[in-house]
Amino acid sequence: MQAVRIHPNPSKPWGPENPAPSSALHLDSNIPIPKPSKPGDVLVRVKATTLVRDTLTWPEMLAKEYLTPGNDFAGVVEAVVDENSSELKPGDNVFGMINADHGGAWAQYALVDAEKGEIARKPPHVGFEEAASVPLSALTAWQALFHKGGIAAPSSNGSATAKGTNVLIIGASGNVGIFLVQLAALAGCHVIAASTSNARNEDFLKSLGASEVVEYSQLWARSAVYDVAVDTVGGEVLSKIWPLAAPNATLVSVDSASYDFVKELQPTSRQDVKAIWFIVWSSQEDLTQVAAFLEAGTLKTFVSATYPIEKVQEAYEVASGRSTKRGKIILTI
Repeated sequence: MQAVRIHPNPSKPWGPENPAPSSALHLDSNIPIPKPSKPGDVLVRVKATTLVRDTLTWPEMLAKEYLTPGNDFAGVVEAVVDENSSELKPGDNVFGMINADHGGAWAQYALVDAEKGEIARKPPHVGFEEAASVPLSALTAWQALFHKGGIAAPSSNGSATAKGTNVLIIGASGNVGIFLVQLAALAGCHVIAASTSNARNEDFLKSLGASEVVEYSQLWARSAVYDVAVDTVGGEVLSKIWPLAAPNATLVSVDSASYDFVKELQPTSRQDVKAIWFIVWSSQEDLTQVAAFLEAGTLKTFVSATYPIEKVQEAYEVASGRSTKRGKIILTI
């Protein structure tokens, strides 16, 4: 099979001090197709996958030579260990997220683990490219709001579960933010969507269900804005939003660089705020619930651009740069 692999640097190993450039990505041929060998293993013929900013800086991707990156995928089940006991059968259309601690989706075939929740049935009316754009971002949003934020998850029949809850989304126009806004609105929350520019983002975020759209600079004049806040950007904005918390509020950050923010940033005067940082995990149950909203048409997906796998270097450069377009960069296979 063909697979994108990170080729080693002949002079100095790639690492945090020497991150791999896009030129380290090569589409290699004649790679052995992985084989399902244990219960839960599912071999997927990948139709589409996503490129994520800064993947080539992740320690997991540089731990060994010739690793294949990629977490999000959409495709068709090729084989399982035991068709009689597996819920999934060859020919089923699926999507999912290979766990964040390893990759493998930038290839013609990927071996995924159903027992670890890495795979679910693809919504029938959602295309492969659109489905591939969903798992990592939507699961992050779902888990931040409903597992960590303590908000009651909505049901796909349209019932609002959290009316009267004020939710602040920091980085609302980003790939995770657009799912945060939609899911919080579906739960019936009053959604305050914060981003860098109202001129660019206000109409868009209101179309997703935001009740209010504000620029970061407009937040500081407020008090007791949120019951639950989800931060996706970290940095200065995260350090300043503590005074905006209502009593006993919850603040969740998913920004990768903010893993120690509770220790570093939480004021002693705001120990009532429940502050949490977490990394998304694969969950078939959560993804199946997301799929129901996708199939009902109440959750929108956004694809910025698609590239064939042969243009992976160019696609990675685009994914890691600044873009005026919304949504994910997709590799098609």
